[in-house]
Amino acid sequence: MEYAKTILKQYWGYDEFRYPQEDIIQSILNNKDTLALLPTGGGKSICFQVPALVSEGKTLVISPLIALMQDQVDTLVSKGIKAKSLHSNLSYKEIDRILDNYVYGDLKILYISPERILSEIFITRIYKIKLSLIAVDEAHCISQWGYDFRPSYFNIPKLREIHPDVPIIALTATATDKVTEDIIVKLGLKKPVIFKKSYKRENLSITIIHTENKRSELIQLLTKVKGCSLIYVRNRKETIEVAQWLSYHGHSCVSYHGGMERSLREKNQRVWMSNKVRLMVSTNAFGMGIDKSDVRLVVHLDVAPSIEEYYQEAGRAGRDGKESYAVTIIDATDINYAVSGFEDQYPPIDFIAMVYDKLCRFHKVAFGSGVNESYDFNMMDFSESIKIPVKKIFHTINILEKEGWVYMSEAYKEPSKIMIITDHTSLLFNDSLASVKNNILTYLLRKYEGLFMDAVRIDETNIANELKIEEIELIHYLNVLKSEGIISYLPRSSAPQITFLKARPEEIDFWIDKKSYDQRKKLAGDRLNAMIDFLKEEKFCRQKIIVEYFGEKGINCGKCDICLGVTESTISPEQIKMIYDHLIKTILISSINIKNYTNIYPFNKRRRVINAIKKFESEGFILIDNMGMMTKRQQ
Repeated sequence: MEYAKTILKQYWGYDEFRYPQEDIIQSILNNKDTLALLPTGGGKSICFQVPALVSEGKTLVISPLIALMQDQVDTLVSKGIKAKSLHSNLSYKEIDRILDNYVYGDLKILYISPERILSEIFITRIYKIKLSLIAVDEAHCISQWGYDFRPSYFNIPKLREIHPDVPIIALTATATDKVTEDIIVKLGLKKPVIFKKSYKRENLSITIIHTENKRSELIQLLTKVKGCSLIYVRNRKETIEVAQWLSYHGHSCVSYHGGMERSLREKNQRVWMSNKVRLMVSTNAFGMGIDKSDVRLVVHLDVAPSIEEYYQEAGRAGRDGKESYAVTIIDATDINYAVSGFEDQYPPIDFIAMVYDKLCRFHKVAFGSGVNESYDFNMMDFSESIKIPVKKIFHTINILEKEGWVYMSEAYKEPSKIMIITDHTSLLFNDSLASVKNNILTYLLRKYEGLFMDAVRIDETNIANELKIEEIELIHYLNVLKSEGIISYLPRSSAPQITFLKARPEEIDFWIDKKSYDQRKKLAGDRLNAMIDFLKEEKFCRQKIIVEYFGEKGINCGKCDICLGVTESTISPEQIKMIYDHLIKTILISSINIKNYTNIYPFNKRRRVINAIKKFESEGFILIDNMGMMTKRQQ
């Protein structure tokens, strides 16, 4: 282990490992299969990156997210470590060259997605590679009991068949006991050494605020809690809107989501990481693999789909061990929206069958044919042709893909994107090409919302058809606009395609595994309901609920809103007098709305203040009108 500590100091600058990193690394170096259950901030990546440099052979890392892979690769390269990832933006030749370097050269660590494992170009090389370690990140994805089940993770055991003596380390931040058992079975781990760090976070205070004015509460919170903050929302549009609103109100702020152009994403991440801006507004695409220890506050403005995902995101606060806060601010519509989103994500089986049938008709696939046939696929066109919202189509095709009926190309997940990066006054041209470029820009501004705020997905074929120009001509002018600094244009790597993996059956013979599908739907529903119950909880300590959800024995934390008495309604005579004196002094200056007044007080005292105000009204000291405005009753 002394050499491992030398590596740690040389590349990461640390003198000692965090508990239980050293024991995990020793297990790997002893050639044992290892399962590491480390909450967010536990330093999972070092557990396989250090052994990768200590061992003679190569390390293969399987990870589900391209952005996460690239972030880790960039970090390793910046430290002088030879690392690469295989992703959809690479050409076949680039992939071939990387794999050659991995087999024969000095490339030490390779990151791949689980979908890549069975590709011909990869599988022919993996036999030749001298592997010393296989690392499976986000290992809960292999479990149908997990919150992010990915059938492609079932490809991983193929690596064990090829390299039976190479140890596997499986890592995840959040896993229940059932998921843990499933990981071991599905990955075929041999008598694994299991490391489980407690889910308790003694420095983290958890609070849920139910309100009718989320943004007002957010501003108050950001005023009270100083330091670096991370604000989670559930969709890309909201990241831009909230970031702009916060900037307008004087807070230094940037945004981040998976569809954002990479250069802008990296820039926003860089300025936040270096504390040049205080706030980051993001979808759940941000945070995995990000090592920032001084986050004082994590805010959720929507309902997370599960306690697992919520706690993983909340746990990004206070990695340095200092006092930190995780606050969820929601209104009455957020829970309904979460339930509606769940129903879209798991449609009825007869709806799935109907979409599949229309998909076959759309591409003129005959009954009994279509096996391994590929077609260019525009989801917007398909959505419009069958009059079903794109969101529902997206979720249904994901199900068809998981059930083995179709395969969507990488370009389906990474379409072309544009964003206008100049101001409105620069959109006028005087050169001979002005009319063509203006026509294109005018069309884009009419067709797509938010072009000045964010990179928007486009389809060049559709645009060219509607503008009645050749697609190659459109692409030329888009590149001209890009070169002039008018737009940012990130073209797709190839046309999105759908491949039918089975012959089209008669409608009555379409089949998916109903038992498995219903089980996944029920589990996801149970996880969402557990999250909703957690948000509505008014009796038990929030951190105690979370750690017991993950199978630990919990105790009251003394820091969450429940422990601090947010649901307490009793109030002492001394407190009643203080509130009365302050209230009368306030409304003598001007009448004030009851909700605005109670918001002056800390969240854990508001229920008691409201009860006191109702007492003042019932005893005739104040008047409250239908609008909630309070005035002093004239004696």
